[in-house]
Amino acid sequence: MKKVVLIRSNPVSPDPPVEKAANTLIKSGYKVTVIGWDRDRDYYSENSTLELADGCADIVRFGIKASFGAGFRGNLKPLLTFQKRLKEWLGKNSENYDIIHAFDFDTAAVASFAAKKYKKKFIYHILDFYADSHNLGKLRPLIKKFDFSIINNADVTIICTEKRKKQIRGSKPKKLVAIHNTPDCKVSENAPRVLSEKSCPDKIKIVYVGVLVETHMIEDIIEFVGKNPDKYEFHIGGFGMLESYIAQKAEEYPNVFFYGKLPYENTLSLENDCDLMVALYDPVVRNHRYCAPNKFYEAIMLGKPIIMANNTGFDDIIRENNIGITVDFSKQGLESGISALAERRNEWAEMAERENALYNKQFSWRIMAQRIKRLYKDLDR
Repeated sequence: MKKVVLIRSNPVSPDPPVEKAANTLIKSGYKVTVIGWDRDRDYYSENSTLELADGCADIVRFGIKASFGAGFRGNLKPLLTFQKRLKEWLGKNSENYDIIHAFDFDTAAVASFAAKKYKKKFIYHILDFYADSHNLGKLRPLIKKFDFSIINNADVTIICTEKRKKQIRGSKPKKLVAIHNTPDCKVSENAPRVLSEKSCPDKIKIVYVGVLVETHMIEDIIEFVGKNPDKYEFHIGGFGMLESYIAQKAEEYPNVFFYGKLPYENTLSLENDCDLMVALYDPVVRNHRYCAPNKFYEAIMLGKPIIMANNTGFDDIIRENNIGITVDFSKQGLESGISALAERRNEWAEMAERENALYNKQFSWRIMAQRIKRLYKDLDR
């Protein structure tokens, strides 16, 4: 039995890309270990079990306190500590894995070194291209060059959309595969009901569950919904820098609901009970022009109209397929977009049909799982 270690710089509680890859590999007969970074508490390491749909993976978490959204400089010291512990673990356990599958640059640098030293296969999975997703200042050219060297040395490089080929132009991957971060499950009939009992059936429910940072227009949506209490509700889940602010606003406004951190099944349940989904990213940030938001994939799977900023991610797909609306990344653009999509309520059912067809034809996890199985099979040759 081949043994794989998946590495991510968050606690994987949850982390859909890691969990879906792990489940697919377990189902294919691999022994899987996951390594994550718990940023909430300080401890050396904890071992536990990650329960998945088709089996279990061992998970090792390193506890090093840090802040989500604090940026490269704000988290540099904790990051270096995480990488040191990761390096030690990969060395001490080099007989317990055959393949290293590292997610993003902050794990890949150490993983690439270990793969070469211990003669292991190495997969570099790029969810966010580091040089374009962090404020690196004068260090950007150096980090980008280093990142390209990791890509060039990896046995396989995974990008999350075909668009990202442009983003890594200049690198020379040995093998390049696009794996979209699309959901691998439907909302089951037995899924827990998450939607607040205080929610009003007649109001339009906007939902966002994810990392709670300032660049996603969460504050602007709260302000807009707060000014229109008779028509809209905003349902928010997740974690990040804005947690305290959102909790305060949920106390202040009766039509703003905050659920905190949610398991993925509960995330899908909440989104399924709402009407409109948002995936708003500032196009000034280079990485956002190529972003592949979970919210997009969840929306097309669930059949929910989606609001996305112009010049980001899948804005062209939304317009071409008429499955939502794209807006300028501004308060005025946001408010106009929500109002316009609300006025098209009689079209939502048709949008849902187009979204489901698009999901099944191009983006279903069934398609992505086959790509993962194929690339792993090719590694064994």
